[in-house]
Amino acid sequence: MDLIRRIALEVESQDVGEDLSGIDGVEEEVFALHVMWMKEAGLVDAVIQEYMGGETLALVRRLTWDGCEFADAIRSDTLWKKAKDNVMKPSMSFTFDVLKDWLKTEITQGLPTIRALGQ
Repeated sequence: MDLIRRIALEVESQDVGEDLSGIDGVEEEVFALHVMWMKEAGLVDAVIQEYMGGETLALVRRLTWDGCEFADAIRSDTLWKKAKDNVMKPSMSFTFDVLKDWLKTEITQGLPTIRALGQ
């Protein structure tokens, strides 16, 4: 999930029309696998190329609407750490939808505090 977070935030920070074909320090195959999962989850618009012999390459064009919402939800390092501690524990099973719902709830619960700061 940390790599999925990195990919989402990297894509979000890119200029319009710029594609993402990898992340520094991450093997192409690992990057491609995570991009495939993100595409299946509806987070990114991406091109996946699978070659005979097992090599897979991925190119992320942009975040989808859901991908933008996910990036917004995971941007905060504090909230991400809290999600890892409460939802993504190594001994606990979770689904991506559970993580998204938990993040939305945490953000919603923090809104009154955010609104009060603006007054």
